[in-house]
Amino acid sequence: MNSDHTRPQDTGKGEGYMSSDVLGCQFSIYPLRQSSLDGPVRGAIQAAVDQGCQARVQNLSTLISGSEEEVFAGLRAAFRAAQTYGSTVMVATFAAGMPTDDLVGEIQQGLDAVEE
Repeated sequence: MNSDHTRPQDTGKGEGYMSSDVLGCQFSIYPLRQSSLDGPVRGAIQAAVDQGCQARVQNLSTLISGSEEEVFAGLRAAFRAAQTYGSTVMVATFAAGMPTDDLVGEIQQGLDAVEE
């Protein structure tokens, strides 16, 4: 996730953090009373990507990032896309100046080493 808009910059927090100009949003879609989760979830993720967001699918949520305009437009598009399948709940958490993939990887490696 190291494109131009997610590059690390001097944020005053030390190495390993993205610029506060990069907005991140972790969201989860909860389709209600629907026989399949696949369509609403895939539709929501694709709608966010179509708005210019980068997306990383995780087990229980999706992380999108980009400029403030891209992320808010992406989240709106994701919710609307999921709604086309029926009743939907969305939970979202926003962050600016997120840790970089490298810093997250270092933290995970430290945890993995403790478990060995």
